[in-house]
Amino acid sequence: MSVETITTISPVTNKPVVERQGPTDAELAELPKTAQKAFLKYRKTTLDERKSIVKNALDLISERQDVLAKEITEQMGRPIAYTGKEVSTAVARGHYLLKIAEKAFEDTPGEPEEGFKRYIKKVPLGPILIIVPWNVSVAFLSAVLKFVKTCMTN
Repeated sequence: MSVETITTISPVTNKPVVERQGPTDAELAELPKTAQKAFLKYRKTTLDERKSIVKNALDLISERQDVLAKEITEQMGRPIAYTGKEVSTAVARGHYLLKIAEKAFEDTPGEPEEGFKRYIKKVPLGPILIIVPWNVSVAFLSAVLKFVKTCMTN
C-alpha cells in the first residue's frame, strides 16, 4: 500500500508547517517485533542506566527548548509566551521523577510470615503501546521517539 502523507496545518496561519510520511503496512506489521527486540535489550539495563537515558533525553529537550516552543506554537497555535514554560515544566517533571525513581522502584514488602520473605519486585514486564492525545506537539513527540529509538539500537 502507498505511504500516507501526514500534513500538520498551523492553526495560526492555516498553512502547512510540516509533512511526514506515515508508516507503510509492512512497517506497521514490523512494529511489535521491533518493540520486543528493544525490550529484550532494555530489561537488562540497570535503573541507573535507565535514569541516565532519561537524563540525557531531558538535557536534549532543554537544549532545544526554544525550537520546541516555536514548533508547539506553530503546530498547536499555543501563544509563544507560554510554550517555552511548557517545555521547561515538562523537563522539571522529568527531573522530579528521576529524583524519586529509587524509592518508586524499590521492592514493596509483603506481610511477614515465619519461613517466608514476601515482597513485590518491580521489573519491566514488556513493550507497551502509547496512544498520544491530539494536543501533544508532533515535534516534541518526534524528538523523544527518535532519542528512544537511538538508545535502543545502539
